[in-house]
Amino acid sequence: MTTDDIFKRIAGKIKPQWWAAFFACVVIGLLTYMYFMTSNFMTFDSMWNIYSDQDMITSGRQFLTYACGISSFYNLPWINGVLAIFYLALASVVVVEGLGIQSKTGAILTAGLLVTFPAVSSTFCYMYTVDGYMLAVLLSALAFLVTDRKKYGFIGGIVLLGVSMGIYQAYLSFAIILCAIRLLTDLLDEDKLKPVWNKIWRYMVMGIGSYAFYVITLKIMLKLKAVEISGYQGTDRIGTFALAELPAGLKSAWDNFINFARWSNVLTTTEIMKYAFLLIAVCAVVLYVVHFIKNKRYKSVVRILLAGVLVAVIPFGATIVNILSPGTYFHLLMRLPWALFFIFAVLLAEKLDFEGKKVCVISKKAVAAVVCICAVILSFSFAVMANVVTFNMNERYEKTYATCVRIVDRIEQTEGYEQGTKVAILGGFPATENYPATDITVNDLIGYFGVAGELCVNSTEKYAEFFKHYLGVTISTIPAEEEIRLTETEEFKEMPKFPAEGSVDYIEDVLVIKLNG
Repeated sequence: MTTDDIFKRIAGKIKPQWWAAFFACVVIGLLTYMYFMTSNFMTFDSMWNIYSDQDMITSGRQFLTYACGISSFYNLPWINGVLAIFYLALASVVVVEGLGIQSKTGAILTAGLLVTFPAVSSTFCYMYTVDGYMLAVLLSALAFLVTDRKKYGFIGGIVLLGVSMGIYQAYLSFAIILCAIRLLTDLLDEDKLKPVWNKIWRYMVMGIGSYAFYVITLKIMLKLKAVEISGYQGTDRIGTFALAELPAGLKSAWDNFINFARWSNVLTTTEIMKYAFLLIAVCAVVLYVVHFIKNKRYKSVVRILLAGVLVAVIPFGATIVNILSPGTYFHLLMRLPWALFFIFAVLLAEKLDFEGKKVCVISKKAVAAVVCICAVILSFSFAVMANVVTFNMNERYEKTYATCVRIVDRIEQTEGYEQGTKVAILGGFPATENYPATDITVNDLIGYFGVAGELCVNSTEKYAEFFKHYLGVTISTIPAEEEIRLTETEEFKEMPKFPAEGSVDYIEDVLVIKLNG
């Protein structure tokens, strides 16, 4: 057998909808994030991560360093971005196969909704780690698929999902929502409930086992590295959930889920997004009820109860991090499971057989067309907003560069300054009375994480990193406790704010730049 024969045989086993999902994700992803990938934009955290081994074990991410190490530990926009899109393309294929999407159109819409979803564009703001995070998404999807398809697949699912959580804990929710959607679909399709019950126990074993795998491997690696968990975002509570906190956790998760749908300004940034979101949500509910009735599943009380339980579980599954740690700040990077709700609507529309003429009083083709159009509108709108994010980050970089040039110039022109002089840049950002806000995207990007503020630096250490990497200037800094002490002195309180004369002066032996405060 020749090499060509081998490739032809492999290609022949790849379903058309897999090809469609993969290449749609690659093309749409490149078109959406090319601006990101050909530039060098930053968030506040980027200053610490121009070169970093991503060893975030103290934040409960023991496998992140290995996931990011595939591309090196440099902040490389192009290679990190390409890998991220490649992982998402594979994840799109897994989602298509796992949920049983058959058509090329459905596969393309699935890929488009997944790769453009705002949680992904927000993660692209953290380019130094985006490839690792998207690998975690792929592993989470694979954990669902192997558990769903194989009798003992939960064993592999435990490892895959446990590693995914060890890269980024929030993608546990991605697997949970995939499992819930699969079960809701099976309640429509399976004539008997035994296969559904079999999947339920496999999913539960996978979920509980993966969390145990995550906790055990984390504790072992913490011990081996002789470090302790930091407590960031509730990580000090890993493996120590108290049942008494369950009511507070459930309330926090519910509020989080509902508020994101209503007030986040992410799914409803523009009027057309708002109407597309509402319409596709209504279509999904109507289509599920219609399928349930058409297949006569209403005759089984158990099916009705199971469907109700699954629907009730979904909000909490999507925000399970809040249940495990009620005080956790649930930001946009954690919202990727929401993309699956829109994909579920696409799946339900695809399941219309078109043999009859109407669904209730509406043409079946019209219902499918509405879902398709809404999915396209949302995907395109998400892509546009991703580029608004990039536009914002480009402006922030330019303004940061200009501000830092002015600050360095004042530092070097101050009498007595020489290399090695201690420097403290206090106040975070220049005062708005001297430098009025100029961000024109602020209203549109409310709800997006990592793109707030006029500059991408906000402390002495971060200014120092920017000076070093982009201006070729090094300064000597002082500890944060010493900076706090300086802000409490009368000399600092009497100093005017930058760029006024006297805003750059010595307090004791430290050259202080008072930006604000």
